[in-house]
Amino acid sequence: MIVWIEMLPEDRVADVIALAGEMTDPRIRWFHDPKRRAGRAIAASLGAAGHVAWDVYLYFDPDAEWKDKPPAPRQWTHQLSDTWADPTRLRFGNQLEPELANLLKGVVGQ
Repeated sequence: MIVWIEMLPEDRVADVIALAGEMTDPRIRWFHDPKRRAGRAIAASLGAAGHVAWDVYLYFDPDAEWKDKPPAPRQWTHQLSDTWADPTRLRFGNQLEPELANLLKGVVGQ
């Protein structure tokens, strides 16, 4: 699932549509969240109520269920400089892709 949250002035729904066309895996579901509802709910699930999570990568257990609020992820990392986000989970640039693969192995391999 990919949730596109409008955080920057240049974020546009047209960009979501273009990216969705590039990533055609049928398992991917795209959502557009201009009101940042998902971002606030996810931040709360990470212990940061009142903030908005964006540029975060979340890994859930296969049996995790999203009910009235999202479950806490098993693993996660982010690209945020915001002070609420755990700095030990900050990855960007060349660090991001290997970290995503490592976290995925940890979740799938268990």
